[in-house]
Amino acid sequence: MKKRPLTVSYIFFYLLLSEDTWRIAAGFVCAVFFGPLVTRDRDLSQSGEVMVWLMIMAVGWSVTAWPAKKITNALRRAVKRVSK
Repeated sequence: MKKRPLTVSYIFFYLLLSEDTWRIAAGFVCAVFFGPLVTRDRDLSQSGEVMVWLMIMAVGWSVTAWPAKKITNALRRAVKRVSK
Protein backbone atom coordinates (compact mmCIF):
# COMPACT_ATOMS: atom_id res chain seq x y z
CA MET A 1 0.00 0.00 0.00
CA LYS A 2 1.34 3.41 -0.96
CA LYS A 3 1.74 5.88 1.91
CA ARG A 4 0.59 9.44 1.50
CA PRO A 5 3.21 12.14 2.04
CA LEU A 6 2.76 14.02 5.29
CA THR A 7 2.05 17.60 4.23
CA VAL A 8 0.42 20.57 5.91
CA SER A 9 -2.67 20.29 3.69
CA TYR A 10 -3.02 16.57 4.49
CA ILE A 11 -2.89 17.29 8.25
CA PHE A 12 -5.33 20.20 7.86
CA PHE A 13 -7.92 18.12 5.99
CA TYR A 14 -7.41 15.15 8.30
CA LEU A 15 -8.20 17.35 11.31
CA LEU A 16 -11.04 19.13 9.53
CA LEU A 17 -12.75 15.86 8.55
CA SER A 18 -12.26 14.14 11.91
CA GLU A 19 -15.25 13.88 14.23
CA ASP A 20 -13.02 14.04 17.28
CA THR A 21 -11.66 17.44 16.28
CA TRP A 22 -15.16 18.89 16.25
CA ARG A 23 -16.08 17.18 19.51
CA ILE A 24 -12.95 18.45 21.26
CA ALA A 25 -13.59 21.97 19.97
CA ALA A 26 -17.20 21.86 21.16
CA GLY A 27 -16.13 20.58 24.57
CA PHE A 28 -13.61 23.40 24.85
CA VAL A 29 -16.23 25.99 23.87
CA CYS A 30 -18.66 24.55 26.44
CA ALA A 31 -16.00 24.75 29.14
CA VAL A 32 -15.10 28.33 28.25
CA PHE A 33 -18.74 29.38 28.17
CA PHE A 34 -20.12 27.46 31.15
CA GLY A 35 -16.98 27.25 33.31
CA PRO A 36 -17.17 30.78 34.70
CA LEU A 37 -20.93 30.48 35.22
CA VAL A 38 -20.59 27.31 37.28
CA THR A 39 -17.54 28.29 39.34
CA ARG A 40 -18.55 31.88 40.11
CA ASP A 41 -19.32 32.68 43.76
CA ARG A 42 -18.24 29.25 44.94
CA ASP A 43 -15.47 28.64 47.40
CA LEU A 44 -13.45 26.30 45.19
CA SER A 45 -9.74 25.78 45.23
CA GLN A 46 -7.83 26.17 41.99
CA SER A 47 -7.70 22.40 41.54
CA GLY A 48 -11.46 22.24 42.16
CA GLU A 49 -12.09 24.81 39.45
CA VAL A 50 -9.86 22.91 37.02
CA MET A 51 -11.78 19.71 37.78
CA VAL A 52 -15.13 21.42 37.15
CA TRP A 53 -13.86 22.85 33.84
CA LEU A 54 -12.58 19.41 32.78
CA MET A 55 -15.92 17.82 33.67
CA ILE A 56 -17.79 20.44 31.63
CA MET A 57 -15.40 19.81 28.74
CA ALA A 58 -16.03 16.06 28.97
CA VAL A 59 -19.80 16.55 29.01
CA GLY A 60 -19.56 18.91 26.02
CA TRP A 61 -17.44 16.34 24.18
CA SER A 62 -19.89 13.51 24.84
CA VAL A 63 -23.03 15.50 24.00
CA THR A 64 -21.74 16.65 20.61
CA ALA A 65 -21.29 13.20 19.02
CA TRP A 66 -24.32 13.51 16.74
CA PRO A 67 -23.64 17.08 15.53
CA ALA A 68 -19.97 16.26 14.92
CA LYS A 69 -20.94 13.30 12.76
CA LYS A 70 -23.34 15.46 10.74
CA ILE A 71 -20.70 18.20 10.30
CA THR A 72 -18.00 15.80 9.12
CA ASN A 73 -20.36 13.98 6.75
CA ALA A 74 -21.40 17.29 5.18
CA LEU A 75 -17.76 18.38 4.85
CA ARG A 76 -16.77 15.06 3.29
CA ARG A 77 -19.57 15.33 0.74
CA ALA A 78 -18.54 18.90 -0.08
CA VAL A 79 -14.88 17.92 -0.52
CA LYS A 80 -15.83 14.98 -2.78
CA ARG A 81 -18.09 17.22 -4.84
CA VAL A 82 -15.35 19.83 -5.31
CA SER A 83 -12.70 17.22 -6.15
CA LYS A 84 -14.70 15.75 -9.05
